[in-house]
Amino acid sequence: MPSPTPARLIDPSNRVFGTIDIKNYRFVGEQLPSTYYMSGTGPFIRLRPLHRSGFAIYERPTRVVGLYVGDWDRDDTFAQNIQNVALYRELGASAADIAASIERLKLVARRTDEIIQQNTAQPLELNDAVVFVNEGALAGTVWGGDKQKTGNVYKPLKVVDATGPSRKAHAGHAFATREAVERFYADYYPHVLGQLMLLGQAQQSFVSQAPNGDDVVTVINTDTGYFPQSEFPTRASQLQFLLQQFMRFA
Repeated sequence: MPSPTPARLIDPSNRVFGTIDIKNYRFVGEQLPSTYYMSGTGPFIRLRPLHRSGFAIYERPTRVVGLYVGDWDRDDTFAQNIQNVALYRELGASAADIAASIERLKLVARRTDEIIQQNTAQPLELNDAVVFVNEGALAGTVWGGDKQKTGNVYKPLKVVDATGPSRKAHAGHAFATREAVERFYADYYPHVLGQLMLLGQAQQSFVSQAPNGDDVVTVINTDTGYFPQSEFPTRASQLQFLLQQFMRFA
């Protein structure tokens, strides 16, 4: 059920990971990565600043989270899908388990150039391989590959999360560690992530303009979408509008 900001869980201390768009072995510059927040076994929040469906804060009481490569059938449950995707690694259903799982993934590491080399020349035979990228443009992401299931090339592992194993899930965006997402914001959009954290500290609003020129103030609620891309000429104009809104937060 929607509730007005502040959403107190939105705080750097509760940030567990993020998702990020990747193209040609680099992070896409024109994006605002989503960040995810959790305390204990719940609640869980996905803060989605920029998306074709618009800005949103999604809050759920509990969440089970995993990483996968392959096709996710949105008509099937979380439990059904993890039996059918090419590769799967569970992160957990609590903030502590998710953090511990991410640290374990870091134990098998590859550089960005090694990912590219494998995908170009395929010098190694991959067997249900999952690796953490620790250097280069893709640092902070997780990739997986298998000779039979992925054609012996690495592909980015994507996040899937659901209220429980028997429920349908949100899926489809590449995983990135909290540190990688924080670096991205610092490099491309300084101060924006800090402004977004104000959503957890005080009630925030969007200010838009009515046809007569008057300001329209809309209190930001959780579980509500705002300003989809369809309301703008381009994704770039949607991005610039939302950046202006975020910098007004106080």
